Amino acid sequence: MGEIITITVSEYLTHDLAEKIAVLNWGSNVPKNVNQIRRFVHENKYFSDCFNVIALNSADEVIGRLFCIKNRENPKRWYHGDLIVAPEYRRIKIASKMIRTAIQKITEMDGEIIDAWTAKTHTVSLNLHKSLGFTEMPSVQFDELIHGDEQVMLEYKIEQQYNVIPAGIDEAGFVNEFYFQNREVLHGEHISYKSWQEIFSQDDPYEKNFLICKGADPLAWLRINGLDSTVGKAWISMLVVCDKSHRQGIGTYAVKFAEEYVKPLGFTKMGIHTTGDNVAAKSLYEKCGYTVTEFYDSTYSDGTAGNSYTFEKILKHGG
Repeated sequence: MGEIITITVSEYLTHDLAEKIAVLNWGSNVPKNVNQIRRFVHENKYFSDCFNVIALNSADEVIGRLFCIKNRENPKRWYHGDLIVAPEYRRIKIASKMIRTAIQKITEMDGEIIDAWTAKTHTVSLNLHKSLGFTEMPSVQFDELIHGDEQVMLEYKIEQQYNVIPAGIDEAGFVNEFYFQNREVLHGEHISYKSWQEIFSQDDPYEKNFLICKGADPLAWLRINGLDSTVGKAWISMLVVCDKSHRQGIGTYAVKFAEEYVKPLGFTKMGIHTTGDNVAAKSLYEKCGYTVTEFYDSTYSDGTAGNSYTFEKILKHGG
């Protein structure tokens, strides 16, 4: 049986790990070398964010390391570098496992793009990255990192991280949670969990409910109705996102899912109602290509008076 190698992620590193990384990089853990590792972590944590991917052997020695940095201007873009594997542990896929671990971590942190640079003549590194889905791209500046003309930039685009499941009575608890968190901005009336269970126990063929998830974690509730329409227009009648998951692209994903869901059913328009003071919702719908077709005074479900908008969008079919 081969030696057990452990791949782990560390945001701050322990003093012991910093010393072991210094030995791996420079063959010595003298203070100058250890402080260089500390400087990497300190500066990038101060200005943005970073983490290390560490490979440990069965003797708890660091035999591989990869450093990842979040871009200071664009939090969706990351960089990975300082990839090193001890010579005696090469060619057993440790480097690829560390890069895959970094991709998974960055995906969980809502990253979208990962940059890497390698020498144009470093065939092993080029082939490794390309085998993992990186592609060569024109070089762009990443923070203050310096890369010479002899290096090539590689880019990895993270695939869509959200998925959708139907929402029924068993998912009523999540709907209750998301609605309660957003009740104030929705101007919604109080609805008990029991009432949600009763609502979701009814089978309405003209209304569909969904949960937008990140992996197995539900983060938003989407409801589409008007599916009995004879005028070709369906409606997004509810879209609420978990209060800890705002501004992460979930709303945009949900709107696009709704559009793609109704198009095969023959619908050519999508409509949405929202209250006049829901600035985030209005911004989302405008970004998704919706235009205002109505603006009117209304009384909300919580009994307060205000105004409301109707947004509509013509859905494109085919190419």
